[in-house]
Amino acid sequence: MNCLSLNIRGVGDAEKVKWVRRLKEKHKVSLIGLQETQILDYSRIDINGCWGSNEFDYEGVGSNGRSGGLISIWDTKVFQKSEVIKNQNYLIIIGKCKSIECNLNLVNVYGPQSRSEKRKLWEDLTRIKNEKQGYWIVFGDFNVVRYPSERHHSRFCPSSAEAFNRFIQDADLKEYNMGGEKFTFMSRSDAKLSKLDRFLVCSGYLNSFPLSAVTAHPRELSDHSPITLQSAVADFGPIPFKLFNSWMFKEGFDKLVIDSWSRFVGYGNPDAYLAAKLKYLKNVIRNWMKEASKIESKELDGWIGTVKNYEKQAESRPLTDLEIGKWNDGLKKIEELERLKTMDLKQKARIKWTIDGDENSKFFHGFINNKNRRNHIHGITINGRWTTEVNLIKEEVLNFYKAKFSENSAVRPKFINPAFKTLSMMEAIRIEAPFSLEEVKDAV
Repeated sequence: MNCLSLNIRGVGDAEKVKWVRRLKEKHKVSLIGLQETQILDYSRIDINGCWGSNEFDYEGVGSNGRSGGLISIWDTKVFQKSEVIKNQNYLIIIGKCKSIECNLNLVNVYGPQSRSEKRKLWEDLTRIKNEKQGYWIVFGDFNVVRYPSERHHSRFCPSSAEAFNRFIQDADLKEYNMGGEKFTFMSRSDAKLSKLDRFLVCSGYLNSFPLSAVTAHPRELSDHSPITLQSAVADFGPIPFKLFNSWMFKEGFDKLVIDSWSRFVGYGNPDAYLAAKLKYLKNVIRNWMKEASKIESKELDGWIGTVKNYEKQAESRPLTDLEIGKWNDGLKKIEELERLKTMDLKQKARIKWTIDGDENSKFFHGFINNKNRRNHIHGITINGRWTTEVNLIKEEVLNFYKAKFSENSAVRPKFINPAFKTLSMMEAIRIEAPFSLEEVKDAV
């Protein structure tokens, strides 16, 4: 589910309505959250103009004169609301998203200026989050920064930042690294810069969509940047091949490698021949593992069903010795298959766990997701402009390394001097000749 958040600074202007629609179509968003609509009756907002089709629903909070005002618009094919909680500073939409099993809570926030009102807002949001189950996405203009580096040419307030960070910690919220613009707000009167707009998500959402990307886009018709949360992952092509230690414990793996290695027929220079041979072996192992994984998954489901069936029968009658033996065999087989899975998780997480039998899968999945988030490329700055286009990123990376491994000078210097001492032909042959048995014995 892709989301767009924007402090619009008044949505009565037709040009701003068209701008919101362009952003919605360009970034393929399913949810739009606007702050500072500056309209008392939010039903007067041109929702059709912002969305561009009739398949939407919306909720809003009216402004207090020319101050504030919130509205959230979403695609009814993707999200269905079940409950709404409103306040002058937040708008919470609770419902079901088609890609998420549990409830999804969407919180559109416009932070107040007063420090006391901010503290009240953080307390309210923390209380509501503790009361409601499901995944949480909290977004909007929070009117506060977290660190001094998030302000430029403006005063940093440590107490407000501390209260905001404590709220994020108490509510167990996480923040994605933001690409694009460094600051989301720029004062047009004195060019002061701040990062006031952001997306915060709960741990469950972060683990389900670890490679989501948050981007701050250029400011156009507002002094705030539009920010997007995109859960769709950019496709950079096939992932690199990786050999897992657990494969070596699978029956038939050794024979597969030996047979494939000896069966390969190729030609060319030795280095090209070796590369082609390794590529052939990788493809054979990859295809074999796909089939083996399907068989193991089916086998695991079968053993789990067998164990549950015997446990169910044990509730009504004593099991025979034969049935107890099959039950124990099933438990051992399940334990073995799960152990191989845990080995893969440990290797993916690159953690040396001290207890061999540890099967804390949640722990390993957390490390794996964390590593993937750090390594994944969401976008890069090319010629001063942030881009997320896969082809442009791949081309820029190729050009970067091509420049690193190319020479600036066409002619390299050569060491040519008749005064250099050289070996005679016989001395050169003697150096390259194999060791004789007598030389080996003398050396030993």
